[in-house]
Amino acid sequence: MATLPHGHTRTRTRVATPPEASKEFSALNASKRPHHPHVEDPNSRFACVGSLLAEQPACQCKEDEGELACINAQFIETGVFATVNNHYKHMKKITFHGNNFQDLPQGSLFGDYVHSSLTTLNISANYIVNLHSGALSGVPNLRVLDLSNNEIVLKEENIDFLTHTPDLEELYLRRAFTATLNRTKQFDLMMRMFRRANLQKLKVLDLSYNFLESIPPQLPCAFPALQKLDLRQNFLNDLVVNASCLRNIHDLDLSRNGFNQPNKTTRQLLSRLPDNSINFRNPFLCDCKSAEYIQWIKSTRSIREKSNLICDKASPKKFSGVRITEVPVKELDCLTSSAIGSWSLFLPVFLLLFPTFCRVFAFIL
Repeated sequence: MATLPHGHTRTRTRVATPPEASKEFSALNASKRPHHPHVEDPNSRFACVGSLLAEQPACQCKEDEGELACINAQFIETGVFATVNNHYKHMKKITFHGNNFQDLPQGSLFGDYVHSSLTTLNISANYIVNLHSGALSGVPNLRVLDLSNNEIVLKEENIDFLTHTPDLEELYLRRAFTATLNRTKQFDLMMRMFRRANLQKLKVLDLSYNFLESIPPQLPCAFPALQKLDLRQNFLNDLVVNASCLRNIHDLDLSRNGFNQPNKTTRQLLSRLPDNSINFRNPFLCDCKSAEYIQWIKSTRSIREKSNLICDKASPKKFSGVRITEVPVKELDCLTSSAIGSWSLFLPVFLLLFPTFCRVFAFIL
Protein backbone atom coordinates (compact mmCIF):
# COMPACT_ATOMS: atom_id res chain seq x y z
CA MET A 1 0.00 0.00 0.00
CA ALA A 2 1.32 3.43 -0.94
CA THR A 3 2.41 5.78 1.82
CA LEU A 4 0.97 9.19 1.05
CA PRO A 5 2.71 12.43 2.04
CA HIS A 6 1.20 14.33 4.92
CA GLY A 7 -1.83 16.28 3.80
CA HIS A 8 -2.38 14.30 0.61
CA THR A 9 -5.78 12.63 0.49
CA ARG A 10 -6.42 9.97 -2.11
CA THR A 11 -9.50 10.40 -4.23
CA ARG A 12 -11.01 7.90 -6.61
CA THR A 13 -11.92 9.42 -9.93
CA ARG A 14 -13.18 7.73 -13.05
CA VAL A 15 -10.51 8.53 -15.61
CA ALA A 16 -11.31 8.93 -19.27
CA THR A 17 -9.92 6.00 -21.21
CA PRO A 18 -7.49 7.17 -23.91
CA PRO A 19 -8.43 6.41 -27.56
CA GLU A 20 -5.85 3.68 -28.00
CA ALA A 21 -7.07 1.91 -24.86
CA SER A 22 -10.72 2.38 -25.89
CA LYS A 23 -10.17 0.32 -29.02
CA GLU A 24 -8.68 -2.49 -26.98
CA PHE A 25 -11.47 -2.19 -24.41
CA SER A 26 -14.13 -2.46 -27.14
CA ALA A 27 -12.63 -5.72 -28.23
CA LEU A 28 -12.61 -6.94 -24.63
CA ASN A 29 -16.27 -6.05 -24.16
CA ALA A 30 -17.10 -7.99 -27.29
CA SER A 31 -15.71 -11.11 -25.66
CA LYS A 32 -18.25 -10.77 -22.82
CA ARG A 33 -21.34 -10.58 -25.02
CA PRO A 34 -23.75 -13.55 -25.10
CA HIS A 35 -23.24 -15.77 -28.12
CA HIS A 36 -24.88 -18.79 -29.67
CA PRO A 37 -23.58 -22.00 -28.04
CA HIS A 38 -22.75 -23.48 -31.46
CA VAL A 39 -20.90 -20.43 -32.70
CA GLU A 40 -17.33 -19.93 -31.52
CA ASP A 41 -16.59 -16.59 -29.92
CA PRO A 42 -14.11 -14.92 -32.31
CA ASN A 43 -12.36 -13.29 -29.35
CA SER A 44 -11.75 -16.56 -27.53
CA ARG A 45 -8.56 -17.05 -29.51
CA PHE A 46 -7.16 -14.01 -27.71
CA ALA A 47 -7.76 -15.43 -24.23
CA CYS A 48 -4.65 -15.36 -22.08
CA VAL A 49 -3.17 -18.38 -20.34
CA GLY A 50 -1.46 -18.66 -16.98
CA SER A 51 -2.49 -17.70 -13.47
CA LEU A 52 -4.24 -14.36 -12.94
CA LEU A 53 -4.30 -13.40 -16.63
CA ALA A 54 -6.46 -16.38 -17.64
CA GLU A 55 -8.89 -15.59 -14.84
CA GLN A 56 -9.53 -12.10 -16.18
CA PRO A 57 -11.83 -11.68 -19.20
CA ALA A 58 -10.53 -8.09 -19.30
CA CYS A 59 -7.17 -9.40 -20.51
CA GLN A 60 -6.34 -10.32 -24.09
CA CYS A 61 -3.15 -11.80 -25.46
CA LYS A 62 -2.35 -11.60 -29.16
CA GLU A 63 0.85 -13.59 -29.50
CA ASP A 64 1.03 -13.25 -33.28
CA GLU A 65 1.01 -9.46 -32.92
CA GLY A 66 3.12 -9.46 -29.77
CA GLU A 67 0.50 -7.60 -27.71
CA LEU A 68 -0.93 -8.15 -24.23
CA ALA A 69 -3.62 -5.85 -22.83
CA CYS A 70 -5.51 -5.81 -19.53
CA ILE A 71 -8.00 -2.93 -19.59
CA ASN A 72 -9.91 -2.13 -16.37
CA ALA A 73 -9.02 -5.50 -14.87
CA GLN A 74 -8.81 -3.95 -11.37
CA PHE A 75 -5.57 -5.67 -10.44
CA ILE A 76 -4.12 -4.48 -7.13
CA GLU A 77 -0.78 -6.26 -6.84
CA THR A 78 2.04 -5.53 -9.30
CA GLY A 79 2.99 -9.20 -9.06
CA VAL A 80 0.74 -9.73 -12.08
CA PHE A 81 3.54 -8.32 -14.25
CA ALA A 82 5.85 -11.16 -13.23
CA THR A 83 3.24 -13.74 -14.31
CA VAL A 84 3.63 -12.43 -17.85
CA ASN A 85 7.07 -14.07 -17.93
CA ASN A 86 5.60 -17.57 -17.63
CA HIS A 87 3.95 -17.62 -21.05
CA TYR A 88 4.64 -14.33 -22.83
CA LYS A 89 8.34 -13.56 -22.97
CA HIS A 90 8.46 -11.94 -26.38
CA MET A 91 5.72 -9.33 -26.28
CA LYS A 92 6.29 -6.02 -28.07
CA LYS A 93 3.47 -4.08 -26.42
CA ILE A 94 2.05 -4.52 -22.91
CA THR A 95 -0.88 -2.50 -21.55
CA PHE A 96 -2.20 -2.48 -17.99
CA HIS A 97 -4.74 0.36 -17.87
CA GLY A 98 -7.40 0.97 -15.23
CA ASN A 99 -6.00 -0.93 -12.25
CA ASN A 100 -5.07 0.06 -8.70
CA PHE A 101 -1.36 -0.62 -8.28
CA GLN A 102 -0.46 2.53 -6.29
CA ASP A 103 3.21 1.49 -5.88
CA LEU A 104 5.55 0.19 -8.53
CA PRO A 105 7.95 -2.43 -7.10
CA GLN A 106 11.38 -1.62 -5.70
CA GLY A 107 12.98 -3.97 -8.22
CA SER A 108 12.17 -4.67 -11.85
CA LEU A 109 8.48 -4.56 -12.73
CA PHE A 110 8.78 -7.92 -14.49
CA GLY A 111 10.98 -9.63 -11.93
CA ASP A 112 14.22 -11.33 -13.00
CA TYR A 113 13.32 -11.71 -16.67
CA VAL A 114 14.52 -9.04 -19.11
CA HIS A 115 11.91 -8.24 -21.77
CA SER A 116 14.28 -7.25 -24.55
CA SER A 117 11.48 -7.35 -27.17
CA LEU A 118 9.19 -4.95 -25.32
CA THR A 119 9.04 -1.54 -27.00
CA THR A 120 5.72 -0.13 -25.69
CA LEU A 121 4.56 -0.10 -22.06
CA ASN A 122 1.25 1.52 -21.14
CA ILE A 123 0.61 1.67 -17.39
CA SER A 124 -1.78 4.61 -17.43
CA ALA A 125 -4.74 5.21 -15.08
CA ASN A 126 -3.53 2.87 -12.34
CA TYR A 127 -3.50 5.30 -9.37
CA ILE A 128 0.29 4.99 -9.29
CA VAL A 129 1.83 7.16 -6.56
CA ASN A 130 5.39 5.89 -6.10
CA LEU A 131 7.60 5.03 -9.07
CA HIS A 132 10.76 3.50 -7.52
CA SER A 133 14.05 3.77 -9.40
CA GLY A 134 14.48 0.12 -10.39
CA ALA A 135 10.99 -0.53 -11.76
CA LEU A 136 11.99 -0.23 -15.44
CA SER A 137 15.29 -2.08 -15.20
CA GLY A 138 13.91 -5.09 -17.10
CA VAL A 139 12.82 -3.24 -20.25
CA PRO A 140 16.04 -1.86 -21.79
CA ASN A 141 14.66 -1.39 -25.32
CA LEU A 142 11.52 0.52 -24.44
CA ARG A 143 10.52 3.14 -27.01
CA VAL A 144 7.11 4.28 -25.72
CA LEU A 145 6.11 4.75 -22.06
CA ASP A 146 2.65 5.95 -20.99
CA LEU A 147 2.22 6.94 -17.33
CA SER A 148 -0.75 9.25 -17.90
CA ASN A 149 -3.67 9.66 -15.50
CA ASN A 150 -1.86 8.61 -12.34
CA GLU A 151 -1.15 10.34 -9.01
CA ILE A 152 2.63 10.34 -9.06
CA VAL A 153 4.50 11.89 -6.15
CA LEU A 154 8.19 12.15 -6.95
CA LYS A 155 10.82 11.51 -4.28
CA GLU A 156 14.54 12.14 -4.14
CA GLU A 157 15.35 8.44 -4.14
CA ASN A 158 13.37 7.81 -7.32
CA ILE A 159 14.94 10.27 -9.76
CA ASP A 160 16.78 7.41 -11.52
CA PHE A 161 13.44 5.94 -12.65
CA LEU A 162 14.04 6.64 -16.37
CA THR A 163 17.76 5.83 -16.49
CA HIS A 164 17.04 2.23 -17.56
CA THR A 165 15.33 3.23 -20.83
CA PRO A 166 17.95 5.13 -22.88
CA ASP A 167 16.18 4.49 -26.20
CA LEU A 168 12.86 6.03 -25.13
CA GLU A 169 11.26 8.04 -27.95
CA GLU A 170 7.81 8.87 -26.56
CA LEU A 171 6.94 9.73 -22.95
CA TYR A 172 3.33 10.42 -21.97
CA LEU A 173 2.76 12.08 -18.59
CA ARG A 174 -0.67 13.57 -19.22
CA ARG A 175 -2.40 14.33 -15.91
CA ALA A 176 0.25 12.24 -14.17
CA PHE A 177 1.04 14.64 -11.31
CA THR A 178 -2.29 15.52 -9.70
CA ALA A 179 -1.08 16.03 -6.13
CA THR A 180 -1.24 19.71 -5.19
CA LEU A 181 1.33 19.51 -2.38
CA ASN A 182 4.61 21.40 -2.81
CA ARG A 183 4.38 21.58 -6.59
CA THR A 184 7.59 23.60 -6.91
CA LYS A 185 9.61 20.79 -5.37
CA GLN A 186 7.77 18.17 -7.42
CA PHE A 187 8.62 19.82 -10.72
CA ASP A 188 12.20 20.38 -9.61
CA LEU A 189 12.47 16.64 -9.00
CA MET A 190 10.83 15.98 -12.35
CA MET A 191 13.44 18.10 -14.11
CA ARG A 192 16.26 16.33 -12.30
CA MET A 193 14.74 12.98 -13.28
CA PHE A 194 14.72 14.09 -16.93
CA ARG A 195 18.35 15.19 -16.81
CA ARG A 196 19.51 12.00 -15.12
CA ALA A 197 17.73 9.90 -17.75
CA ASN A 198 19.78 11.38 -20.61
CA LEU A 199 17.06 10.62 -23.14
CA GLN A 200 18.92 11.59 -26.30
CA LYS A 201 16.32 9.98 -28.59
CA LEU A 202 13.11 11.32 -27.03
CA LYS A 203 10.89 12.87 -29.73
CA VAL A 204 7.52 13.23 -27.95
CA LEU A 205 6.88 14.60 -24.45
CA ASP A 206 3.33 15.04 -23.11
CA LEU A 207 3.01 17.15 -19.93
CA SER A 208 -0.57 18.29 -20.50
CA TYR A 209 -3.16 18.67 -17.70
CA ASN A 210 -0.56 18.97 -14.92
CA PHE A 211 -1.36 22.43 -13.46
CA LEU A 212 2.03 23.79 -14.55
CA GLU A 213 2.37 27.51 -13.82
CA SER A 214 5.77 27.63 -15.51
CA ILE A 215 8.27 25.27 -17.03
CA PRO A 216 12.01 25.17 -16.35
CA PRO A 217 13.89 27.23 -18.98
CA GLN A 218 16.12 24.23 -19.69
CA LEU A 219 13.28 21.70 -20.08
CA PRO A 220 13.63 21.16 -23.84
CA CYS A 221 17.43 21.08 -23.52
CA ALA A 222 17.19 17.75 -21.71
CA PHE A 223 15.85 16.22 -24.93
CA PRO A 224 17.97 17.24 -27.96
CA ALA A 225 15.82 15.20 -30.39
CA LEU A 226 12.48 16.55 -29.11
CA GLN A 227 9.98 17.23 -31.91
CA LYS A 228 6.61 17.38 -30.15
CA LEU A 229 5.93 19.05 -26.79
CA ASP A 230 2.38 18.98 -25.38
CA LEU A 231 1.76 21.60 -22.67
CA ARG A 232 -1.96 22.13 -23.15
CA GLN A 233 -4.38 22.64 -20.25
CA ASN A 234 -1.88 24.07 -17.79
CA PHE A 235 -1.61 27.50 -16.10
CA LEU A 236 1.09 29.00 -18.32
CA ASN A 237 0.80 32.71 -19.13
CA ASP A 238 4.26 33.18 -20.57
CA LEU A 239 7.00 30.99 -21.97
CA VAL A 240 10.62 31.47 -20.99
CA VAL A 241 12.83 28.69 -22.30
CA ASN A 242 16.20 28.36 -23.97
CA ALA A 243 15.30 29.06 -27.60
CA SER A 244 18.33 27.18 -28.93
CA CYS A 245 16.85 23.97 -27.52
CA LEU A 246 13.67 24.31 -29.59
CA ARG A 247 15.41 23.87 -32.92
CA ASN A 248 13.80 20.48 -33.67
CA ILE A 249 10.31 21.30 -32.37
CA HIS A 250 7.64 21.16 -35.07
CA ASP A 251 4.59 20.58 -32.86
CA LEU A 252 4.07 22.70 -29.72
CA ASP A 253 0.67 22.59 -28.04
CA LEU A 254 0.06 25.59 -25.75
CA SER A 255 -3.73 25.55 -25.94
CA ARG A 256 -6.03 26.05 -22.93
CA ASN A 257 -3.47 27.92 -20.87
CA GLY A 258 -3.43 31.50 -19.61
CA PHE A 259 -1.94 33.27 -22.62
CA ASN A 260 -4.73 35.87 -22.63
CA GLN A 261 -2.38 38.64 -23.76
CA PRO A 262 0.94 37.04 -24.86
CA ASN A 263 3.88 39.23 -23.83
CA LYS A 264 6.77 40.29 -26.03
CA THR A 265 9.17 37.63 -24.74
CA THR A 266 6.70 34.86 -25.51
CA ARG A 267 5.94 36.27 -28.95
CA GLN A 268 9.60 36.53 -29.90
CA LEU A 269 10.26 32.97 -28.78
CA LEU A 270 7.30 31.47 -30.63
CA SER A 271 8.13 33.37 -33.80
CA ARG A 272 11.31 31.31 -34.08
CA LEU A 273 9.38 28.06 -34.49
CA PRO A 274 8.53 26.56 -37.91
CA ASP A 275 5.39 27.44 -39.87
CA ASN A 276 2.13 25.98 -38.52
CA SER A 277 3.88 24.37 -35.55
CA ILE A 278 1.92 25.92 -32.63
CA ASN A 279 -1.56 25.20 -31.29
CA PHE A 280 -2.34 28.45 -29.49
CA ARG A 281 -6.05 28.39 -28.63
CA ASN A 282 -6.37 30.38 -25.38
CA PRO A 283 -8.92 32.67 -23.65
CA PHE A 284 -7.63 35.84 -25.31
CA LEU A 285 -8.46 39.29 -23.93
CA CYS A 286 -8.86 42.02 -26.53
CA ASP A 287 -8.73 45.66 -25.41
CA CYS A 288 -6.72 48.82 -25.99
CA LYS A 289 -3.57 47.07 -24.71
CA SER A 290 -3.82 44.20 -27.17
CA ALA A 291 -2.71 45.81 -30.42
CA GLU A 292 0.81 44.35 -30.43
CA TYR A 293 -0.11 40.75 -29.75
CA ILE A 294 -3.10 40.85 -32.12
CA GLN A 295 -0.89 42.17 -34.89
CA TRP A 296 1.64 39.46 -34.10
CA ILE A 297 -1.01 36.72 -34.37
CA LYS A 298 -2.13 38.14 -37.69
CA SER A 299 1.39 38.24 -39.11
CA THR A 300 3.20 35.22 -37.66
CA ARG A 301 3.33 32.00 -39.64
CA SER A 302 4.13 29.82 -36.62
CA ILE A 303 0.53 29.53 -35.37
CA ARG A 304 -1.76 27.06 -37.09
CA GLU A 305 -5.53 27.38 -37.54
CA LYS A 306 -5.58 31.10 -36.73
CA SER A 307 -9.24 31.30 -37.71
CA ASN A 308 -10.08 29.35 -34.53
CA LEU A 309 -8.56 32.02 -32.28
CA ILE A 310 -11.15 34.42 -30.88
CA CYS A 311 -11.44 37.22 -28.35
CA ASP A 312 -12.86 35.42 -25.34
CA LYS A 313 -13.38 38.75 -23.55
CA ALA A 314 -13.17 42.16 -25.16
CA SER A 315 -13.60 45.88 -24.66
CA PRO A 316 -15.95 46.95 -26.10
CA LYS A 317 -17.93 43.77 -25.44
CA LYS A 318 -19.27 43.59 -28.98
CA PHE A 319 -15.93 42.11 -30.06
CA SER A 320 -16.20 39.14 -27.69
CA GLY A 321 -16.31 35.99 -29.79
CA VAL A 322 -14.83 37.73 -32.83
CA ARG A 323 -11.94 36.08 -34.63
CA ILE A 324 -8.69 37.73 -33.67
CA THR A 325 -7.64 37.90 -37.30
CA GLU A 326 -10.73 40.05 -37.98
CA VAL A 327 -10.67 42.34 -34.93
CA PRO A 328 -10.35 46.05 -35.85
CA VAL A 329 -7.58 47.01 -33.43
CA LYS A 330 -8.29 50.74 -33.65
CA GLU A 331 -11.81 50.24 -32.32
CA LEU A 332 -10.72 48.48 -29.12
CA ASP A 333 -10.83 50.42 -25.85
CA CYS A 334 -10.28 49.77 -22.14
CA LEU A 335 -13.64 50.89 -20.78
CA THR A 336 -14.48 47.40 -19.51
CA SER A 337 -10.94 46.46 -18.49
CA SER A 338 -11.93 45.89 -14.85
CA ALA A 339 -14.33 43.14 -15.84
CA ILE A 340 -11.69 41.63 -18.09
CA GLY A 341 -9.17 41.72 -15.26
CA SER A 342 -11.58 39.94 -12.96
CA TRP A 343 -12.05 37.21 -15.54
CA SER A 344 -8.32 36.71 -15.98
CA LEU A 345 -7.96 36.22 -12.23
CA PHE A 346 -10.96 33.92 -11.97
CA LEU A 347 -10.11 31.58 -14.84
CA PRO A 348 -6.92 29.98 -13.38
CA VAL A 349 -8.68 29.42 -10.05
CA PHE A 350 -11.61 27.80 -11.80
CA LEU A 351 -9.34 25.51 -13.81
CA LEU A 352 -7.48 24.51 -10.65
CA LEU A 353 -10.63 23.69 -8.69
CA PHE A 354 -12.56 22.10 -11.54
CA PRO A 355 -11.04 18.59 -11.08
CA THR A 356 -11.96 18.74 -7.39
CA PHE A 357 -15.55 19.63 -8.24
CA CYS A 358 -15.65 16.69 -10.64
CA ARG A 359 -14.34 14.30 -7.99
CA VAL A 360 -16.90 15.43 -5.43
CA PHE A 361 -19.68 15.16 -7.98
CA ALA A 362 -18.55 11.68 -9.05
CA PHE A 363 -18.41 10.59 -5.40
CA ILE A 364 -21.96 11.82 -4.77
CA LEU A 365 -23.23 9.94 -7.80
